[in-house]
Amino acid sequence: MGKPEKDASERGPASETVSAPSLPWNRLAGAFLAGIPFWCTLPYTVHSWKSSPMDRMNWIFFLAFLLVAACGMPAVMDSAKQRKYDWYALLATAATAVLYAAGIVKQIYMVRIIAGTWFWWTGVWFFCGWKAAWTTIPAFGALSLGCTSTTFLICRHLLIQPQTALFLKLGAAVLCAAACAVLLLTDYVMKREVFWFLLAAGAILTGTLTSRGTGKTAAAFRPDFSAPVEGFTTTETDLTEDTMRFFEGATVHQYVIADGVFRASVLDVKCGDDIHKIHPASHCLRSGGAEILSESVVMHPLPDGRSLPVTEIRSKVRGTPVLTFVWYTGPEETIGSFYTFRRKWSASKQWHSYQIVTEVYDGNEDAARKFLLNLLSKY
Repeated sequence: MGKPEKDASERGPASETVSAPSLPWNRLAGAFLAGIPFWCTLPYTVHSWKSSPMDRMNWIFFLAFLLVAACGMPAVMDSAKQRKYDWYALLATAATAVLYAAGIVKQIYMVRIIAGTWFWWTGVWFFCGWKAAWTTIPAFGALSLGCTSTTFLICRHLLIQPQTALFLKLGAAVLCAAACAVLLLTDYVMKREVFWFLLAAGAILTGTLTSRGTGKTAAAFRPDFSAPVEGFTTTETDLTEDTMRFFEGATVHQYVIADGVFRASVLDVKCGDDIHKIHPASHCLRSGGAEILSESVVMHPLPDGRSLPVTEIRSKVRGTPVLTFVWYTGPEETIGSFYTFRRKWSASKQWHSYQIVTEVYDGNEDAARKFLLNLLSKY
């Protein structure tokens, strides 16, 4: 008589078969394709690497992104195997999509690049889960450091030179790599609600600190610098080839106006359809090697009772102290802040950009400022 077979409940673990979850390539492909809005900005980004002195080294941060993202891929694939879409991510996707659309409408590439970067991240979140999104924050942070104008913004707010700003960005990229390593080693995942609270608080604080003074406006002030002014001599100067190429598509006039003591250089630009030809004045000064001492939006009272909002820039050009006023005038108002001007600009309305510069003699900035204000009150 044969031996009775063991009951199934008595069989050892060797008889059990557990299959490992397969890699969800469709989810990984969806996360990859979420980067399309970012890739659409790459031609402009590559152009800025070639043409902008302050953006020339930003390709380093694209490589940093690839390196940090590659380190985080095991965690991304592990999270993707859960086979569960995170619908909560669509709220963030919608927010970045709106921001990306605003960048297209207002023709602000920096907004498009940042929005496209984090739209991609929300795609990783939706297709692969919150753990994957949390792990890849350092990688997308490194990619954001390579966005156009980030070096300029750091220079502007910290009043440092472009080389120093680049080193700060490189340090931040190293911190992103270190953060990725810590997240992988500790397997720590912050709760989504805590993350969004901290992000919102940081955004509100940053917006509050950076928007001071940007709302200053006055009635439209569009002076005709070609007209003679009593007590001043005015000479229109020829444009250099670099200036004509730089402001291609715009109508540009340059003047030198003097009163026998002070001498002002004036740049009058009638903006064309390509708004990307108009840059913040301090960006151009820094690109030319100037040292910016301070930059602020100021509402200056003119001697005749009017008020003029300007971006006032104190700088040194090849060691010489210089005072610069910049303002932007549309059909109805004059704006001192470049960022407010960019937000309000549209191709359907005619805008002018004005820049007036004078040398500061014997360190007497008050005298230089009084000269500029007295000159502008004549128009």
